[in-house]
Amino acid sequence: MHDSRYLPADEAAARAVGRLGDVLPDLIGVREQMARLQAHEARLLAQTSGIIDDWVSDAGLQRRSEAEMPHRIAASEIAAAWRVSDRTVQRQIGDAATLVHDYPATFASLEAGRISLAHARIIVTHGALITRDELRGEYEDSVLPYAESEAATRLAPIARRRAEWYAETTFDERHRQARLGRRVFVNDLADGMAELTAILPAVLAHGALDRLSQFARLAQSTRDAADEDALFAADVTPDARRLDELRADVLSDLLLTAEPSSLSVPDGGLRAIRANVQVTVPVLSLISDSAADPFDATMLAGHGPIDGTTARLLAADAPGWDRILTHPISGSVLEVDRYRPSEEMRRYLRARDQHCRFPGCRMPARLCDIDHTIAYAEGGPTDRRNLAHLCERHHTGKHNSAWRVVQLPGGILEWTSPTGRTYIDRPVSEVAFATEPELDAAPF
Repeated sequence: MHDSRYLPADEAAARAVGRLGDVLPDLIGVREQMARLQAHEARLLAQTSGIIDDWVSDAGLQRRSEAEMPHRIAASEIAAAWRVSDRTVQRQIGDAATLVHDYPATFASLEAGRISLAHARIIVTHGALITRDELRGEYEDSVLPYAESEAATRLAPIARRRAEWYAETTFDERHRQARLGRRVFVNDLADGMAELTAILPAVLAHGALDRLSQFARLAQSTRDAADEDALFAADVTPDARRLDELRADVLSDLLLTAEPSSLSVPDGGLRAIRANVQVTVPVLSLISDSAADPFDATMLAGHGPIDGTTARLLAADAPGWDRILTHPISGSVLEVDRYRPSEEMRRYLRARDQHCRFPGCRMPARLCDIDHTIAYAEGGPTDRRNLAHLCERHHTGKHNSAWRVVQLPGGILEWTSPTGRTYIDRPVSEVAFATEPELDAAPF
């Protein structure tokens, strides 16, 4: 018997399909409009590349270091307006020029909305193997029909194979060059986590993963046997780590301690880390009777909050402690002191800035230079109110371009771009420890 509250299944399906049919044309149209806008952006970025080339040519810049500066200045101008990294913009300018000038048919297809930007990037990326214009054109003609009829994920292996047909270098030659790009880097994630990524030759990468898997499986089999023996022991907490978790623990152990210590004790590699502890204290708490937990919202410099258990383990073996006094309302750093003072000013600036102070740059402070906002040669004092961290790229750019910066109270930097636009860069500490909005107007 049919429930009167519901439609028959075939009628409900027919109604939903009809409504979907009404929405689908607009969804398709939106994607086509997005592709056209992305093509328009690529054309403008390619035009920017031409402006830069004319700048280099008109100025007669011959040395590579001289010719690079116009690229950085133009990229930083756009990046500040877009609120993104200027390194990203500089790469996008180059990619756009390649797409527009070297792959005209692919660009035309993007502009017409027949392919997405993801398709275009795959064609251009794999086509980088091909240096001769006529061969590049044949490659493009051979893959573009696939791009206009297949998903980008299906296009990628086809483009890779086709590019091999037209490449003028052997795989071994390209592998030797690619090996020069091997590296290790970290991407911060939410909730006190991060990705540690290694770019390695494929054989070494797969070999390393297999080695980690062997350790992890050995730990699982040993654990299972131990669990059977301790089945009736009330005080034994079973180890419930999955294979992926065990692999990750073994990796950190081998890098930090040279042995898989976490197979028996989770996070055993933490004992190998020697922390420099920074305890952030609102200045009013020093004259208050209440004592806050110093590990409440513990911050890892250059990353963000970490969990209290990890903080306590690190603090137990820390060789030194920094105390960071902060404004109770704005959260900005007021002072950094230590029981055994050394390089107080540097430690203050590291605590205040945490990364490069150019708009959009996240280069950690430990990898940056400490720059005089007003140059020392021009009478600028070596004082924390005239100092800020800048990475090598933006330090050089500040002194060799029309970018200008003024340091305001509280360590705030006011940047003015070559075209006259103004951008405010606030210290991380002021943003990270900001209080509730209704308290912002409270007097200090």
